[in-house]
Amino acid sequence: MSRYLILVLLNTPLVIAALLSALVDYKMGKYPKKKLIGQIIIWLVIFTGIASTKLIYDFLFSNSLTHTEPLSLFDVMQITGIILVLFIANRSRIKLEALERRVQDLHQELSIRLSKDNKN
Repeated sequence: MSRYLILVLLNTPLVIAALLSALVDYKMGKYPKKKLIGQIIIWLVIFTGIASTKLIYDFLFSNSLTHTEPLSLFDVMQITGIILVLFIANRSRIKLEALERRVQDLHQELSIRLSKDNKN
């Protein structure tokens, strides 16, 4: 099996999970449509880059722009690890933003209640 195919097969579930989580978060109201479109574009660019890795390498090698060896299994695992870290960091950022909004809403509600109690 080609290492490039392994790269695509390992990273496709991560990209699909990221796209689905972006769609679910949008539907749940965690962020607006602009952020959904941004997330979709980012993950599609990442997937396109992964899917076209062999074409990019062949182009660079045929035009004498690189003289490196083809993709190794270590490179495949390293790229997959980077994509996984991007996915986890993005999910953490989204959860942190939701938590900050919740704390801000609770703080606002507490301030309103305290101000009403002080008036009485």
